[in-house]
This record gives sequence, C-alpha cells and structure tokens, in this order.
Amino acid sequence: MIRNYLKIAWRSFIKDKSFSAINLLGLATGFAIALLIIQYVRFELSYENTHEKANRIVRLTYDIMDGETISSQDCETNPPLGARLKAELTEVENFTRAYQIGEPTITIEVDNKPFIVEKTYAADPAFFDVFTYPFLYGKKEDAFSKPNQAVLTETAALKYFNRKNVIGETITLPASGMEILLDVVGVIPDSPANTHLKFNMLISYATLLTDPIMQALYGETENNWNGNNTYTYALLGKNASYESFTDKLVGFNKRLRNEKKMLTDRVIGQKIEDIHLYSNKPFEPEPNGSASTVFFLLGVAFLVIISAFVNYINLTTSKALDRAKEVGVRKVVGSTKSQLRVQFLIESLLMNLLAGLCALVIISFVKDHFIEIAGVPDNFNVFTDMFFWGTLGVFLIFGVTFSGTYPALLLSSFKPSLILKGKFSHSFKGVLLRKSLVVFQFTVTIVLLILVFTIKSQLSFLRTMELGVETDNTIIVRAPIQNNSEQRYSVFKQKLLANSSIMNVTLSGAVPGELASQMSTTDGINLSESSEKHNHNFYINTIDENFISVMGMQLLAGTNFDEASTPEKREVIVNEKALKLWNVRDNASVIGKTIKMWDAEWSIKGVLKDYHQESAKTPFVPIIHRFSNSFHGLASVKFHHDKPEKQLAQLEEIYKSVFPEAPFSYFFMDTEFDKQFKADIRFQSVFNILTGFIILIACLGLFGLASFTVLKRKKEIGIRKVVGASIANILVLLSKNFVKTIMLSMLIGTPIAYLLANNWLENFATRIPLNIWLFMIPLLLVMGLVIFSISVKTVNAALVNPVNSLKQE
Repeated sequence: MIRNYLKIAWRSFIKDKSFSAINLLGLATGFAIALLIIQYVRFELSYENTHEKANRIVRLTYDIMDGETISSQDCETNPPLGARLKAELTEVENFTRAYQIGEPTITIEVDNKPFIVEKTYAADPAFFDVFTYPFLYGKKEDAFSKPNQAVLTETAALKYFNRKNVIGETITLPASGMEILLDVVGVIPDSPANTHLKFNMLISYATLLTDPIMQALYGETENNWNGNNTYTYALLGKNASYESFTDKLVGFNKRLRNEKKMLTDRVIGQKIEDIHLYSNKPFEPEPNGSASTVFFLLGVAFLVIISAFVNYINLTTSKALDRAKEVGVRKVVGSTKSQLRVQFLIESLLMNLLAGLCALVIISFVKDHFIEIAGVPDNFNVFTDMFFWGTLGVFLIFGVTFSGTYPALLLSSFKPSLILKGKFSHSFKGVLLRKSLVVFQFTVTIVLLILVFTIKSQLSFLRTMELGVETDNTIIVRAPIQNNSEQRYSVFKQKLLANSSIMNVTLSGAVPGELASQMSTTDGINLSESSEKHNHNFYINTIDENFISVMGMQLLAGTNFDEASTPEKREVIVNEKALKLWNVRDNASVIGKTIKMWDAEWSIKGVLKDYHQESAKTPFVPIIHRFSNSFHGLASVKFHHDKPEKQLAQLEEIYKSVFPEAPFSYFFMDTEFDKQFKADIRFQSVFNILTGFIILIACLGLFGLASFTVLKRKKEIGIRKVVGASIANILVLLSKNFVKTIMLSMLIGTPIAYLLANNWLENFATRIPLNIWLFMIPLLLVMGLVIFSISVKTVNAALVNPVNSLKQE
C-alpha cells in the first residue's frame, strides 16, 4: 500500500513539473534561510559556553555616579577590587584580573625577528581556574607562579616559533630601550569565537608588580584605587547565588565609600553570559552584539519558514481543481476519505523531504558567503552539528503537519457527484482562509520592506554626514611605543615632513575613528572657579601643535598649541561637550580659566567644535586635549594626493629607516570610521536577504491564488470575451480583489512598520526623520510586484480561446 502511495505521489510530482518546481523552490529556500539564521542565532546565544564555570563567573564593572544619577559606566575597575571582594564576601570563591598590555598592540621579538601582537593581557594564576583553557603543553599548576612568564595560544605559538610545543622558549619584549624577557610556560587553544575576552598572549600579572620596566610603563597595578584599568572577574561559590552576591554589593559599596576608596564609583556585578548581547559599556574588550537584533532576526527567520508553508498551501489548493476529477473517480471506485488523506499527506511528505535535500544543497553553496556577511567564525560547520539536523527534522515534521493537513482535508472532502458534473466551485471552501494567508504574507512583506529602506537610509545618512573631522588622505602609523626614544620619534616626524607628497604630520595618543576607550579617562573634573561640582567622566588625549590642523577640526575660541607649548605649562584644549557638562554657554568665557585634573591646576587654552571621536551613530563625548612633545603611539600622516595608498611603500621605507626592528603597522583613518558600522552593515545584509526571500515566497503565493481564481472563473472569462470584453477589462476584473487584499495588508503593515522603524532609530544619537517616501516607495514597489505576479496568469487566461473555456466534458 505504501509503495502505491509513493508511486502515485511521484507521478503527481513529475506530472506538472513547473508547479512542483515552484513549490520546491519556495520550501527549499525557506528551509535553507531559516536554518542558517537559527544557527547564527544559536552561535550568538552560545557566548561563554566553552567555560565550564560560566554560570558562576561575574564581571565587575563600575557605575560612575553624579549624585544619584549614573553619569557614565566603565568595564574596567581598580586593580585591588578583586582581592577585596574575595576577602569580604563569602559568595566569592576566587577572582582573576586581565590587564591589557599595549595600546592596543605590542611588539615582541623571537630570535631577533619582530612581531606585532594584538590583545595581550597580564593575568593572575587564577585565570585558568576561573576560565576553561586546557593546556596543550605545559602545566596549569605552574602557569604564572612567577614573574616574567607567558602563555601563548596555539596559533600564536605557530606564528612566532613555527611549532606548537614551545615550552621553555623565550620571548623578548622591548621597552624603554631595554628588554623584558618572558619564559613561555604554556600553550593553550585559541580563544573561542564565542567569548568576549579574546587574546593571543597572556603574561603573569606578577610581571607588572616586580619588573622595574613594567612598573615604569604602567605604574602602580596592585594597590591603586585611583585608576580604572583592569578587567576583574569573580568566581562565585557553587552554593552562592548571583542575587545574594549583588545584594551584598550594596554594603560593600558603602564600606568603600566610607573609606574614601571610591567616592563616586559603584561596583556592579554582571554575569559573563550576559555580556555579549546585553552589555554596551565603555571600554568593552570588543564590540558586543545586540539581543534585540538577534531575536529580531530569529523572528524574521520564522516568518520566512511560515511564509514558505503558507505559499505551499496556497499553491496546492490552487492546483486542487486539476485533481478534482481524480478524487471523484477514486471515490467512485471505493477510496475512503482516510485513504485519500494519507495519499495527500504522503505527497506533502515527499515534497518536504525533497525540499529539505535541496535546502542542504543551497546551504552548502551559500555557507561561505553567509559566514562572511554574518560575521560568524570560519569553522562554522552546520553539517556536523546535531542541533542543525534536529532543527531540520522539526521543520519537516511541522511542514508535513502544517502544510499537508489542510490540502489533504480539502481534497478528500470533494463530492464525486458534483466533481464529475464539472461543478467545481461548489466543492471549495476556505476562500477566506486563503485570502487571510495572503494578507498575512504581504503584511509581513510590507513591514520588512519599509524597514529595509529605513535601515539603508539611516546607515547612508550616518556614513556621509559631517563628522567634524577630515578623514580623507590620512594614514595612521603605529610606532613601537616600547622603544621610547624621543630622538627617534623626532627624526621619524622630520623625515615624513621632508617628503613632498606629505602635507603634515601629527603625533598623538588617540585619533578620531578609534573607540573612545583607547583614551584614558578621569572623572570629577570641574571648573575651579565654579561652585557647581559634578562627577562626569572625561576622555583625555595627548596631542601636539599639528593635531587640530591635520584633523581639520574647528577652533571656536582661544588658540591652538604652538611650538612654544610645553607639558610643564599645563594647558588644555576642550570640546563643546565638556563645556555643556560644566553648564557653560559662552565658549570664550572659559579661556584662561582653570580646571583641576590629577591633583593639579590646568589652564584652558582653547575650545574645539564638537567632533565625532567614534562614528556618527554615537553621541559626542567630553574630550580634554593636553599638550605633549613626547610620542604616545600614533603618527597621523596627511597626504596631498587623493590616493594615499599609493604612497604606502615610501611611508614604510621611512618607517623602517627609523625603526628597523619593528614591524610596519598602519590603518586608514576613513576605514577606521567605517569599521564601526561593520555590525550594522552585516545586519543590513542579512536582513536584506531575508526580506528578498520573503518577497519571493509571497509573490509565489499570490501567483498560486491567482491561478486558483482563474481556474474557478474560467467559464466566466470565456462568456465575457464572447460578449466583447477586452483583455484590459478581464485584467481589471480578476485583479481588483487582489488589489483590495494588498491594500488591506498595507493598512495593517504601515503602522506596524512605523513603530518598529522608530524603535530601531532610537538606538542612534543622530537619526533620520521618518518621511513619507520611506513608506511610499516600498508600498509602490509591493503593488508593482503584485500587479506583475497577477498579470502573468490573468493575461494568459484572457488570451485563451473562449470556446475551450466554455466546453464541458
């Protein structure tokens, strides 16, 4: 019996190849897109799951308070915080710190060969107890028991030594004209892609405490309650709860405040499992994701698969008339309703299985492209993941049940007496259901298409708006700050200025386009003469006299630094945002006034127009620029030509002539700004693809409904043609109900789209207005697609000879 069912199902499948292909295309693309998005969402939700104790690890952060108001936040804390927590709170079993070395890179030497290392941290021995990193070589128990020890990742070991087992090897860290020697005591797997704290090399925290060169570079790193520069993690006991820990932080904060350890900072505990999707604080180790974005894409993925099933139902029911006589004959010769239902369910099963196989083929072709646009790791292999196969199985079961049951019930309910007389229309029910499904599909389509236009317009606006700085023709060079020879930096600058293609050069600690977290911060800065005292967080940058002109910034009041400026004069240039925090409206009024910073008085020399330190999607931040004729890591080179990349070879040659031992490291200023839109562009790309497939599936569904309507009204079309109706008349006749249906979808979808678009735009400091064209263009586009989809079928029906339409067998 089953064999007969399968044979009939296969015959039905190949009988109408175009119909089957459309059905297969809709289901297969729906499966493929939904499966990939669900796997992406699963990856985003999997952050920190490689750490066995993840549910017990809490990151400590600070809320910086201005009275009872949170004026700022900070992911980095004071170095002594972890030890104090462990000593006072019984919930804390252990703690570890991660202190970033380099800004943000360091240069090391292995066998006299230089390498640039990104993401290097000094860590406590407990790091490997708190976080799960099995040792491939070396022993966890021995790691970081002494100063001047290093642990490398597997990839770093291969890069620096061309082999994995490098226990006992030595790494040289040049610093201040001297050398720090680090012994490699361990090799561990690479940091997983789904962790917020990634690194290539760790060194023992004791190195910061005992090595005189490190102490000179980084200062007090053990008992310093005045500098927030350390990531601190607490490991809670097995029987401790996160809630009891956070409750006890209230009393802990009061004790620190009473001891004047922290007058303005409030310690906050944050589960590490929540960091990636729910944290966007200053000084994060890396840009985090967004829970709202992830769950929004998950919702769209489910809409894709539901639209695919809806499309299958519409196409199957529209084709039902072609099989009506088959059903009538089968019933006359003795087939029961249950047998007919099983037959049609098996056909649905066959279609879904074939669609699943086609989806696997699609995924194999698009997987690499999806990895690129979605930003998931290169080893993202869905085919080895049991969850992937389980999800596909659920889709198939749901598909057969959802998309197969209704057509099976419908087709098995036909009355043979009416069918064999050709009175098909009286055998059909559920027209309202089919129209409702189309309304649902196009409501979703309209909402998503409006959002696509909104996202594209907002990102285009942000990427082209005035930043307050000139980013073109500027290359930023990272020089080796460890070899702190002022003479060499001066020679480097002079050689650059001697090149005719270079307009100007400036040396600074940070440049626009970098995250503000690359600058140091301090809070509680106020005008000395003002009675108002607030506790806002200020970003501090070190610049020379060329910085403002190279960056194309606008000085609103006062004067720039000049050749006569010296660090000893303690002069600063502030931006408008700083003045607003001090409640100053007249820029010129603060020139010559003083602020207290780092227990010293500093005179305000000038006021800069606000500029975006980060991308235009972030608000202005208060920045204080202090003068320094020492080099602090970055040389910004402004070129005369429109294509500075052509001058890279000359730039590298000059660099190597001054710093022959250091690798040449650079970035383009405009590219650095664009990097901050990377996550938004990825979201836009994924969202555009999802929306495109939903539009395709919806149009296929509408095509199916148009097919059903044409079949049902075939005789009516023939009669109207006989009495003189034109093709245009028939097109209007058959299209008007569809247009009404789509208009209803527009009425439902437009306000929903407005609310969602407005909610998304609220995430940006600067945003576009929701003008009428953001709605009209998508609506007109949908209407055009609808009319085209309907016209394909209705025009063909209008061209049929009425004699054939009116003939009855």
